[in-house]
Amino acid sequence: MREQAIADRRAARQHTIGGHLLLATTAVLWGSSYIGTRAIVGDVPPLLLGFLRALSATVVLGVLAKLAGESLRARSSAWIPLAGLGVLGVAYFYIGLNLALQWTTATAASFLSLPYPALTAVGGWLFLRERLGARQIAGIGLAALGATWLTVASAQDNVGGAWIGNLLALSITVAWTAYTLLGRRLLLKWTPLAATFHMMAAGTLVLALAAGLEYFGGGRPRWTVESTLITLYLGVVCTGLGYAFWNAGLRRVRAATASVYLYLQPVTVVVLGIALLGEQPSLVTLVAGALVIAGTALTAGGERAR
Repeated sequence: MREQAIADRRAARQHTIGGHLLLATTAVLWGSSYIGTRAIVGDVPPLLLGFLRALSATVVLGVLAKLAGESLRARSSAWIPLAGLGVLGVAYFYIGLNLALQWTTATAASFLSLPYPALTAVGGWLFLRERLGARQIAGIGLAALGATWLTVASAQDNVGGAWIGNLLALSITVAWTAYTLLGRRLLLKWTPLAATFHMMAAGTLVLALAAGLEYFGGGRPRWTVESTLITLYLGVVCTGLGYAFWNAGLRRVRAATASVYLYLQPVTVVVLGIALLGEQPSLVTLVAGALVIAGTALTAGGERAR
């Protein structure tokens, strides 16, 4: 009995450690997507890049769902809300991010797209009558200060349109906040994999239309070995496998603990941005980004403490 108990504890510990590794890997993959997008957004038009990323991710998620034996059938009544979530959480996210990275650095974009827990707390207070604790209010203030400082500093530096990119990065945080608030009840009816597949499919359809308009407007890709491989990496690895890894990690680690790993994302972007893109973030960028991270962590921690 004792040996069996020891074996069970060891298996449980290994199961949990595996979950932490999956979550950490996902955060690094999602951070690297900023670097990959920034590297090729000059060669592959932003809307086409978003479409190809979503399309390849949809295929990967569909295959994974079939391998897991999950049903992907959806009632017709569920398609409209799922499509709405796909527009916010997939289509606009990729459109806003890819356009932002034409103007601003990967480092700044990663900091500014992080504080959605703070905005979600504000949205819950405004629209869902959820209460805000003192820690959440302090965290929201810190995140807002950091984001404002980062955007204003870019405008004052006159770095060709960087402030436009920063505002676009902030806008995807707003879109993701709306997605989070609207999806709280709807997504409970689905497994994470099935819900992600349907939202990704809906977002892909919207992005296909946007990419078509972009093409007829003169947007033409310049395909090279590098741009092709990075596009596949963004769709198959960062998005398709990334979501699968994250969902698998959540089955082994509590969601409150898992959220901490999201703070690895901007750290990954800073390190890879310096190493691969030659970015040199200023002291203001790093300090303002640290305020955003601290405020986001404080807000999320305050929500867990309630």
